[in-house]
Amino acid sequence: MKKRYLILISLTTMILGTAIHGVVSYRMHRPFIERIVGRMSRDLDLTDAQRAQVKAIVESERSSVAPLLNEAARNRQALRESTATGKFDETEVRNLASRQAKSMTEMIVARERVKARIYNEVLTPEQRAKADQLFAGLDGFRFGWHRRDAIFSVVP
Repeated sequence: MKKRYLILISLTTMILGTAIHGVVSYRMHRPFIERIVGRMSRDLDLTDAQRAQVKAIVESERSSVAPLLNEAARNRQALRESTATGKFDETEVRNLASRQAKSMTEMIVARERVKARIYNEVLTPEQRAKADQLFAGLDGFRFGWHRRDAIFSVVP
């Protein structure tokens, strides 16, 4: 009898764990556009019409950004291959870094273009004020730049 309860509890735990993992995994790995729209919707109280506009704007940029993302991935792979097993050719690394910088520049321009379109075409004045307030506190924290002083303080 004790063994049956133990098996039942184990099976229930496994089933619940799998179900919870599925929900959490979906939320973490849902499509990029859903994460963007969901976050904006939650933070800025977007209407259904505004959500649709944001999705349309992001989708319109997707075709121009996809090749840049692929190029950046190819550049990272090429850099890994060129420096594997301790190899180092400064000229090759500089060329790869230059190509990666061009890709990153274009991606940043695309992101800011989308951000400006959403800000100017979709948001109401109240939502713009709230967006300004929300994003003002994020400067430097996104990529760990707030730790810059701690990182470079070791270097004389």
